[in-house]
Amino acid sequence: MSQKPSSTYLIVGLIIGLIIGAAIGWAVTPKGVPEEEYNAVVSERDALRSELDAIRPEYEALKALVGTLPTDGVITMSAWSAGSPVDYYRAENLKRAAKLLETLLRGVGLNITIEMDSYYEHVSDWGAWKSKFASAFEAGEAPDIISGIDMVEAAEAGWIVSVDEYYAKYKDLLADIPEYLWDAVKYKGKMWGVPQDVASQVFYFRKDVLRQLGWSEEEIEALPDKIAKGEVTWYDLAEVGKEAVAKGLVQWGFFHRPNWGTSLEIPYYLAGGDFYDVETGKLVLDKSALKDMFTLFYTLAQVDKVLPDTMIGTSWREIHMGFVNGRVLFWLGGSWHWGEWQKVEYHETLGALPESYLWENVGFALYPALEKGGKAGVTTGPWKYYICSQSKYPELAFLICYLATIPPYDTDHALTSSHLPVRYSTLNYPPFVEKGGFLYKVSTFVAKHGMSKPILHPKWGILKDMLLEHLVKVEKGTLTPDEAVESLVNAAQAELGEELIVRE
Repeated sequence: MSQKPSSTYLIVGLIIGLIIGAAIGWAVTPKGVPEEEYNAVVSERDALRSELDAIRPEYEALKALVGTLPTDGVITMSAWSAGSPVDYYRAENLKRAAKLLETLLRGVGLNITIEMDSYYEHVSDWGAWKSKFASAFEAGEAPDIISGIDMVEAAEAGWIVSVDEYYAKYKDLLADIPEYLWDAVKYKGKMWGVPQDVASQVFYFRKDVLRQLGWSEEEIEALPDKIAKGEVTWYDLAEVGKEAVAKGLVQWGFFHRPNWGTSLEIPYYLAGGDFYDVETGKLVLDKSALKDMFTLFYTLAQVDKVLPDTMIGTSWREIHMGFVNGRVLFWLGGSWHWGEWQKVEYHETLGALPESYLWENVGFALYPALEKGGKAGVTTGPWKYYICSQSKYPELAFLICYLATIPPYDTDHALTSSHLPVRYSTLNYPPFVEKGGFLYKVSTFVAKHGMSKPILHPKWGILKDMLLEHLVKVEKGTLTPDEAVESLVNAAQAELGEELIVRE
């Protein structure tokens, strides 16, 4: 359909306003404005016109929808999102993106109303979340967009659709999202999702406790760099934890998550192991790396006694309260916890913590090396939106997922949840630049030391359960590290057969 130029510029102007966070005023300067101010307005206008030219391809690409959609009427869509207590923008941004897309489509002549029911749930039991979705799918009532389910399982089950067609169609728009994040949504040669944010692990420590141990401010500030260089290892920090416990400054030296997750895998990766072979598509167990990983957790729990042997199964709230209230020296966490501590009342006196408290009392670093001079690092990867195969409007759903990460929306989610931004342009978006100090620092060491370790195998869940079962036994001392390696390898070979590669 035809579109008047003035209307086109109005809609594109709206996009620019959203992207750069400023209203675009094309009106004549009011009378009485000094010449200097008038010239400044003209200069700003010309700069914004330049921005308009830069995103014109985005607008033209969106016009490609004309002819493939109804010309008028109401389109009803739904989305389910999940995460921690501070990840609610995963749902809210889909609502905002739906209204933005509606405005864009009206700008090209489609009198369409998009009604988006975007639901969010704070989830701690991911098995129950998956079951809830599976039941809805079985009943033919799945949402158009889902997040928080396993990509490989969902693709194999036919719950979600490949987005290859839409990625190819809108590829020029999508370059603002790093290529490695798109690689992370690939399985069997196809793309299955849209990156929504970037999760990174963070090794936290209590600055206030180190001060009580007699560390100077210079020593405390130097710790992250020494960890990054491999000068300070896990075992060095275990000694610090023992000292802090012995002096009654903390109850425990270390806490880790209560179930299997990426943070527990990092020592295995740092020891040279992989759980997935990209070339063959098979799962992997590296016996040498497994021994190093089990030895570390055995030492912390059974030898140095700085990690509870009941860590697995402890409630998340108890874990966060232990670290936030200074009863634990080191926490094997993630970037998003920085945001969670500012929103959830974990501190017994202060409740939700002001960020100033965190900067004063909490430090963060890479996950340490296992030996002097060894490699320190973190893992990183995207959270994903998926398009359900029952959606009547998969292309619209794809565009909504994409628009849900424009810089203003990406910034709101990043600053609220402390997940890293998903777009390059967000890093230069003024509100993010102004307020994203913690995320900037984390982004810096992720860029230098981050590892992307996607595991794209439908039976990874089985192997994870086995890893967790054996970690529990190691930490409780019912298996030695050597015994755990042999037991795990034997059990995994029996269960997974040819789908498993075992390396010495």
